[in-house]
Amino acid sequence: MAGGAATAADLGGDCCADLEERIAELEATAARKGNRKVSLSISGQINKMLLAWDDGQESNAYVVGNKNDQSFFSFTGDAKIAEGWSAGYDITIRLRDDLSDDVSQDADNGSGDGFQMWQAHWWIEGEKAGKLSVGLASRVTDTAPENDLSETAVAAYAGVQDIGGAFELRTSSGAPVGLAWGDVYNHFNGDTANLVRYDTPELAGFVASASWGEDDIWDIGLRYEGDGGGFKLAATIAYTEITDTDGAFADLDQSTLLGSAAILHEATGLNFLVSAGVREFDQSVVDADGALRTPDDAKFVYVKLGWLAQLNGLGPTGFYGEYGWFKDYVSAVDDSGGDASALVLDLGGVAGDRIGGSTAEVWGFGVVQHIEAAEMQLYAGYRVNEVDFEIVSGGAAATNELEDFHTVVFGSKIAF
Repeated sequence: MAGGAATAADLGGDCCADLEERIAELEATAARKGNRKVSLSISGQINKMLLAWDDGQESNAYVVGNKNDQSFFSFTGDAKIAEGWSAGYDITIRLRDDLSDDVSQDADNGSGDGFQMWQAHWWIEGEKAGKLSVGLASRVTDTAPENDLSETAVAAYAGVQDIGGAFELRTSSGAPVGLAWGDVYNHFNGDTANLVRYDTPELAGFVASASWGEDDIWDIGLRYEGDGGGFKLAATIAYTEITDTDGAFADLDQSTLLGSAAILHEATGLNFLVSAGVREFDQSVVDADGALRTPDDAKFVYVKLGWLAQLNGLGPTGFYGEYGWFKDYVSAVDDSGGDASALVLDLGGVAGDRIGGSTAEVWGFGVVQHIEAAEMQLYAGYRVNEVDFEIVSGGAAATNELEDFHTVVFGSKIAF
């Protein structure tokens, strides 16, 4: 009895110490994983690259954050409410780490480092009722022009303005034009906004969506994902109207129709995508010649052809070639501040001339190597940007040739 009691006492002491240690471990786990009812998951990625550029007059190379697939970290979670019902949240913060769409000839650090709240919303979803989201969330047009099955979007995708969009255009004489490359093209993506959004349940691969917010911005859309016959397909079509001209999304009332479709042949790895959109302006501006004028409809088409192959033991290797055409992104320039006339003069025109239209073209190629063991992608890409302006004049207007803009990128993305 005495020996048994002594042994029991010793074990009791050990158990208490073990229990306290275990409780501390559970508390640490709870802090990382959320409470007992709502989960917490932390994820993200780092994406940095070398951007080499040549504007025809000057060349250089910067280390930047890749805006194509920006560095970020996310806090997400969900909880089951009842059979077939759940609720959750998404908080995503992006890093503004000298981004590739922010640097320029005169700013190798862009506007500096910082953080951008990208998403902060809650949602509730029923298997048969669909999903309702409220807060800072993706508009329906967010990612609508970005379907891509090539596994190479980290190096190049329809948002061509994300690589070098802040660099100034230059004439053959070296003079800056007063416009940046991001002014002559973009892919009309909707991004995120403070809104209410509804997505239907998936039916035969289709999901319909609608969103409204930010004081008169509304979107509707339909997307599809499916496979069959050895092919994968992803497609989206969406429409948006914006009358919130005092906000961050538009300077003029406008409506936009856009979409994209991507297809992958699984056996060969051959893939193709097309992205397109048209934007109609519903408001006029005082143009460079002082006349009130409505800008022409802006439109674009972007295509990519790729090959996804298993060439080594690291992971898939993706090759791509791209081409983009962007029409009339500059056709009537708001001269209320008195700057547009100077812009026309910089092009070599005379007083009274104005830009009546623009045509930008982009082409390039590259490769992305996936390293599956590290959730990593290594990439390299080359791109040429070209633009021409239509000068409208009462007489002859001699315009200077605009320099092409060349970029080369080398970088890596690693996810966690």
